[in-house]
Amino acid sequence: MKNRLGAEKSPYLLAHSEDPIGWFPWGAEALELARKAEKPIFLSLGFSACHWCHVIHRESFLDPEIAGLLNRSFVPVKVDRQERPDLDAVFMAFCMAMTGGGGWPLTAILNPEGLPVFVGTYFPPRSTARMPGLLEILSEVSRRWPVEKEELARTAMRFAGKLSPAVSAETNPVSAGEALDSAFKTFLRTSDPLHGGFGTAPKFPLHGNILFLLAYSRLNPGSEALSMAVRQLEAMRLGGVFDHLGYGFSRYSVDRQWHIPHFEKMLGDNALSVLLYHEAGLAASRPALGRVSKEVLEYLSRDMGRDGGGYCASEDADSGGEEGLFYTWTPGEITRVLGAEEAERFCRIFNVSEAGNFENGRSVLWREAEEKEDNETLELDPALEMNRRLLLEERSGRERPARDDSALAEWNGLVLGALSRLGTEDPETLAEAKSLWAFCREKFFSKDGRLLRVVYGDGAAGHKACLDDHAALLWGLAELYGATREGEFLEAGKRLSTQMEILFGRDGQEGFDFLPSDGESFPIRIRRAEDGGLPSGNGMAAYGMARFYRFTDDTAWREKAQSIFRGFSSEIGRSPGAFATLLAGMAEIELVDAGRTS
Repeated sequence: MKNRLGAEKSPYLLAHSEDPIGWFPWGAEALELARKAEKPIFLSLGFSACHWCHVIHRESFLDPEIAGLLNRSFVPVKVDRQERPDLDAVFMAFCMAMTGGGGWPLTAILNPEGLPVFVGTYFPPRSTARMPGLLEILSEVSRRWPVEKEELARTAMRFAGKLSPAVSAETNPVSAGEALDSAFKTFLRTSDPLHGGFGTAPKFPLHGNILFLLAYSRLNPGSEALSMAVRQLEAMRLGGVFDHLGYGFSRYSVDRQWHIPHFEKMLGDNALSVLLYHEAGLAASRPALGRVSKEVLEYLSRDMGRDGGGYCASEDADSGGEEGLFYTWTPGEITRVLGAEEAERFCRIFNVSEAGNFENGRSVLWREAEEKEDNETLELDPALEMNRRLLLEERSGRERPARDDSALAEWNGLVLGALSRLGTEDPETLAEAKSLWAFCREKFFSKDGRLLRVVYGDGAAGHKACLDDHAALLWGLAELYGATREGEFLEAGKRLSTQMEILFGRDGQEGFDFLPSDGESFPIRIRRAEDGGLPSGNGMAAYGMARFYRFTDDTAWREKAQSIFRGFSSEIGRSPGAFATLLAGMAEIELVDAGRTS
């Protein structure tokens, strides 16, 4: 079977274009073939920087026996979740509902109409004592399909119906003030008092939580909100999730202490880190925290900027077929660069040992939490800074992790907002924000003004943007207008807000759907305001509208933001901590109405 991914633009899809599997991109051709041949669709959904996506690629998609079975009995389809967040949202909703969990790679078997009959995440190539193998799963489905396909199709349709509840009026709404206090109490209860953040392991930054805590601390100066935010940000800056040589943050920590990261670097995470470290540094009078913003911007400019403008989506976790190899060290490698005396001090400060703290005797660089004064001293130590530069130069000679050079509207919108917020104090940063908006305006909008999702490395744009793209860019425009007070950015924000209402609004219900009304038709509805690894689209929309209200004093913006809150108020009342970004928007409105915007 012919592999059809060679003509695609997504780096993730192109990486599979030489697999011995007859991959199709998602589209009418694959669906029509499945219908005509009466074959199930094998769907594999992932993204470029996903470590386990690379593992399943090496283990299973290059395996001749698995490839042969897929080619004979299935229509294999590959999807890049970063260019198709609509497909990702739909099939991840099925995965969460059917299995209670989710993640990437997402592995699904669909009937010819595109409805899942089986869904999961990573599977090893062959069964182990703990997990079923992909070969055995495929063999069982191919055996059962000819005689059970009609019943499987009916079951899939019934399940899809359960995921699409009818629109109904909200009951038991909660007020914004009550929700703010309840969310803060939730964070007090679930925060990690020793290591910062929330829960145990793995630990994600959960940027919306920090955004909420910073806003809540301004409403309630005597609360513990600011100290909770600072504790997490300081722990992350000292931990291995921060790249101590080249700067920037990895996606998350596999341990409670933030020491060992999952090494992929995502633009969205780093954009929000720029904002949060800047704001926390000012609020807590911690210059070391504020400097992190400039360090992350240095990383973005050096390693994530695109030649044609905008910022790349991500950097991989792997290089040379090994996770973290680019970022980890041995004492011998450091000694060869710094000499014995300086290497001994550097290894002691950054916990590099002969035994290693990672795999294969290698060490992730991380620092112990120390007294504030000691950390400040280390931050400004000229010898340590020189050693950092020498090791960074040495590291630059290693094989780099692959980079996804696609620019995503959502994540570039987040960078726009962060640059604009910092630009209120720095003309050079503000000029960078304006330049980024010029790129977004030129590249992300079609001729009729419709926002698109992705700009590829060759400059071509494609795929209709979903809610999160609109919301992030709206927030970016709010911050840019706040920094400049130039009417162009306010008018652009108004146009984008109107487009959101047309594409994602629904008669009789407040708040926005995730999938656009002019997009592909799906069997379920996606409507969410809970934050995930990044802020939700509804949350970011409310926050951006609240910021526009702050800068314009136009109550129409306040009403738009509060309408989103009302649309989810019952859900917020049941689990307020899940809606941190949306509640940060409500806190912004309360600050404005109380006259406390400075």
